[in-house]
Amino acid sequence: FRLRRPALYPLSYGGLSVRSLTTPSQAAFWVPVRRRYPQAMAPKILVVDDDPVIALLLEVNFRLDGFDVTTAGRGEDAIARAKESPPDVILLDVMMPGLDGYEVYRRLREIPDLAETPVFFLSARAKDEDRARGMATGVVEYVTKPFDPSALVALVRRRLEGSSS
Repeated sequence: FRLRRPALYPLSYGGLSVRSLTTPSQAAFWVPVRRRYPQAMAPKILVVDDDPVIALLLEVNFRLDGFDVTTAGRGEDAIARAKESPPDVILLDVMMPGLDGYEVYRRLREIPDLAETPVFFLSARAKDEDRARGMATGVVEYVTKPFDPSALVALVRRRLEGSSS
């Protein structure tokens, strides 16, 4: 049984209203979930983005693929949530108010339980020097916005499954 996933990126272009949702997690009530993993083994992902539309987009797409998703809108919240419930992978926006993605990444690496957690940077900065700076930190991948949500889910899933293809 395969569910066709709707094109959810238009969320950020006004294609679907999120005004009726108080929090991104409330989107789960209308999202059909296709379980790739048994519920107890669902990979945990922490999505960190200060743009609530992007956070919702990512949450919905990862939930559709069976991930257990936690979101944070600020760097400080991300660190607290990661300490509280260590994720299997982190998607981290680079440009955020307060602590930026680089500082959050640095602080996460100082926490023994999180030091080896794979981190993917998300950024609107798409120049070669931005990508090089991001990759030099040791992140798994530097993904630029706009991005294809399905391709990002597949990229994260491949990383978690240990495949580099």
